[in-house]
Amino acid sequence: MTRRPPGIVFLAALAGFGALSVDGFLPLLPGLAVAFGLTAGEAQTALGGLMLGMAIGQLAYGPLSDRFGRRGPLLAGIGLFSTASLMASLAADFEALVFWRFVQGLGASASPVIVRAVIRDLHQRDAAARQLSYMTSLMGVMPIAAPLVAAQLVLQGGWRAVPVAMALFGIAMGTLAFLRLPETLAPERRVRLPVWQVARLYLDVFRDRAAIGHVATNIVLQTAVMVFVCASPFVMIQGRGVPVELFGFIIMVEVGGLIAGAALNGRLVTHFGSERLIRLALPVLAGMAGVLVLVAWTDAGGLAGFLVVLFLFKTVTSFVGINAIAGALAALPERAGTVSALIGAAQSAGGALAGRYATAVIGTDTLTMTLFMAAFALGSIAVYLVLLRR
Repeated sequence: MTRRPPGIVFLAALAGFGALSVDGFLPLLPGLAVAFGLTAGEAQTALGGLMLGMAIGQLAYGPLSDRFGRRGPLLAGIGLFSTASLMASLAADFEALVFWRFVQGLGASASPVIVRAVIRDLHQRDAAARQLSYMTSLMGVMPIAAPLVAAQLVLQGGWRAVPVAMALFGIAMGTLAFLRLPETLAPERRVRLPVWQVARLYLDVFRDRAAIGHVATNIVLQTAVMVFVCASPFVMIQGRGVPVELFGFIIMVEVGGLIAGAALNGRLVTHFGSERLIRLALPVLAGMAGVLVLVAWTDAGGLAGFLVVLFLFKTVTSFVGINAIAGALAALPERAGTVSALIGAAQSAGGALAGRYATAVIGTDTLTMTLFMAAFALGSIAVYLVLLRR
């Protein structure tokens, strides 16, 4: 059966497993801490386990998709995600929940890696950046909807209803992928390397200055975002007294910035090029990092003022991050799966560290959270200037 190239809406839905697993779990964290008698940092282990699984899984799926094609590894990952989600809903204790969240991360990691590689299979650099922008805008629905839906599921059916819903999503998307997704990596373009020598593929990435420079810039920048994602349930719910059922609207503001940045980038990238747009955005990023800290320090405008600045900060990080990913994929198009895997794995590792350690330091303090966010944002600028400035 001949399958048409996948549409961007379908690819965005496929790439949403990671966002669903992370954002759909956020409203549960304060409640899990109370239910199991955990500190904020200990409760983050349920999120950290997922992120660790995603980091490890992406390192495997990238080279596997370069070697065997995109369809097989993607479908295997979705199957693992669905199974682990069901098992997480049956967990008898917190340790079992963390384990199955880890396995869930191993499965969820397939979709973002392989979808990025599919886009690179079908499009050249600036066109790929434009498609990534459109996909990111569409994917913004998931981080907005997931915590809102999860909060209602918790209220109606308890926390176990959330992993059940994740499993059903996985089954539905896996079925659609099996029926609709064509193979985009032709056999003659696949890497002819034994599976046990995949480390050589990663060495190729580290040896390419353009590839690793863009990868590293994106990794450090996205860690700034993950600091907010991991710390915000405690900062907003416990520190600022935002009701659990309204927490999803906080995430909506943050994701709105992501969508705005992606939409703006989609309109500009074909006219200016992704590399030029990164250079234009970096000074703006530095300025917004400073404003974010200043507003948290002075509490200017209260919660509303903070959310406005957060929206603008996330808009710029989205803008830079999308173009950095496009630059990394363009540097080694024949290793698109491996490059994509390195990007995703490092982001997940950064998220796991942010969740376990940064959150323990941040606690419920807004200013401390923004200091961490600004530090990573400025760090990404330093990485870019050191590795890619010509």
